[in-house]
Amino acid sequence: MERALSDKKLIALFLVPGLTVFLIFYFVPILMTAYYSFQEWDGINPMAFVGLDNYTKMFTADKSFWKAVWNSVAFLLTGVFVQLPLSFGLALLVSRKMKGRKWFRNIYFFPVVMSTTMVSLLWVKIYDPNIGMLNTLLEAAHLGSWAQAWLGDTKTALLSVLIVTTWHYVGYNMLILFAGIQGISEQYYEAAKLDGAVGWKAVRYITLPLLSDVLRICVVLNVIYALKTFESVYVMTNGGPLHSTTMIALKMFQEAFLKQNFGYGSALAVFMVLECLIIAWVLNKVLTREKIEY
Repeated sequence: MERALSDKKLIALFLVPGLTVFLIFYFVPILMTAYYSFQEWDGINPMAFVGLDNYTKMFTADKSFWKAVWNSVAFLLTGVFVQLPLSFGLALLVSRKMKGRKWFRNIYFFPVVMSTTMVSLLWVKIYDPNIGMLNTLLEAAHLGSWAQAWLGDTKTALLSVLIVTTWHYVGYNMLILFAGIQGISEQYYEAAKLDGAVGWKAVRYITLPLLSDVLRICVVLNVIYALKTFESVYVMTNGGPLHSTTMIALKMFQEAFLKQNFGYGSALAVFMVLECLIIAWVLNKVLTREKIEY
């Protein structure tokens, strides 16, 4: 067995089938999408080469594109600066040796096992201006003046969707961070305790530094998810009202499959792929540090 593992040619031979399948089903569609982005095509009639026209339209003529970019940034910032700290706090909470921590852990993680469509439909009912639970609770608390059409107002629609996605995925990051915290040896905390580092100081000088690799993975996952957000927005608002919640992935779907404008939809898809790759690369460069050892 050791002889086989040391034979690089044999290892390469075993990798060929998997690599071939990966190239066919991953890179070929990306290359085909890039090719379509230079065409004018409705999916039925012959394609017409238009060069960079689809990209020019995307950056200069399509105002809702920049709205979608801004909304992606809003999802990104919320994922990193709101969802992640909340997840970290919950991970610290369920890591403490207290009664019922398994129960709390399961409760916080429960929304993650629900499908995005189910969660979105649930919150559409909660936000409903006529029969929704949110407005009913506000009226019961004598705050009826705050009741409104949460998903139908351009001022509140994006925030309402952001709250739902944060509620849905906060448990996912919590579980990853919880596993990371469990991997930190108790010896570090005991040694820190002798030096007077307890409570927040222990978190500041022990937990956070030793959890840096896990946090970096969570940041990258949150950013990529934010840039690819589609399902929740499609179900809850379909990008409305007045494009206030539209996203790049949603615009790509609408252009390609509803308007049958496959060329422009492909240009949006190429932008989204490049956006994810560049931001993930920058984050890896910025957040990569030497491993801390005590």
